[in-house]
Amino acid sequence: MVKMSALTTWKASLVHLSLIFTFGLFFCQSACTPGPLSAAENSITPSPAARALASPAPDVLRYAVFPAPPYMIGADDDASSLGGIDVEIMQEIARRMQLKVEFIKCTWARCLELMQSGEADLLSSAYKKPEREAYMAYFDQPYLDQLPIAFYTLKSRHYLVQKYEDIYQFNNIGVLHDASYFDLFDQDTRAKKFEVPSQDQLFPMLLAGRIDAMAGYVPTENYRLDTGGYRSQIERSVYIYQEQAPVFMTVSKASHLAARFKELNQVNNQLLADGSIARVIKAYYEKYQ
Repeated sequence: MVKMSALTTWKASLVHLSLIFTFGLFFCQSACTPGPLSAAENSITPSPAARALASPAPDVLRYAVFPAPPYMIGADDDASSLGGIDVEIMQEIARRMQLKVEFIKCTWARCLELMQSGEADLLSSAYKKPEREAYMAYFDQPYLDQLPIAFYTLKSRHYLVQKYEDIYQFNNIGVLHDASYFDLFDQDTRAKKFEVPSQDQLFPMLLAGRIDAMAGYVPTENYRLDTGGYRSQIERSVYIYQEQAPVFMTVSKASHLAARFKELNQVNNQLLADGSIARVIKAYYEKYQ
């Protein structure tokens, strides 16, 4: 009798579980199966910055800027407004062509990458190099004929750099990554160089003793010596490279504005011819000597 009751109870339990499983499947099919997504759920909205890079408006000029005062001032600080020689020239080019300027702040190396991909339309302060000409179209005329370069050291170390060969006394010379200075120095494997992503890092590294010297563009370092309060601690070498070294503005060959290169180039020529560029350069050079 006990055995029969246990068997009956076991069968009843099995039927009960079967019913639960069946009803569970039914409710899962009707309630658990995902339905079609709404339009909002079925789409991914890119950020405004991503949209601008992916499909810029025809009247937008995306200008890549990097920290290089007095040519580009404020490129190292998101809270600062931009100014400087290059920025003023570019804004005038854009105004004459009825284009809106959008600034893309980047390190020099990153700016080159953006020009190569076409995510930036224009870059300034560029030397002409064969590897860069593969993806950048240079204006016919440079806006600068030369860019003097010197070496900077701590006054307390009493280094003397009167000729180029004197740089071989340094164990490490701070330089900007992927930058061009002048051919002799760029190709010199004997000179011990230490690369950094931003030129702004070099004076602090010099003061901290992390580098013995640094290479710098004289107008840029004049600005930093003044605004950073470094003149009492850092000095410029007697040796200064001052040979002809034309500096250009360039347009990315992958840019939507590549089709308007001739117009951009013509406006650059007009600004050079009417003295507009010379006046901008003179004003900044006189301010930061």
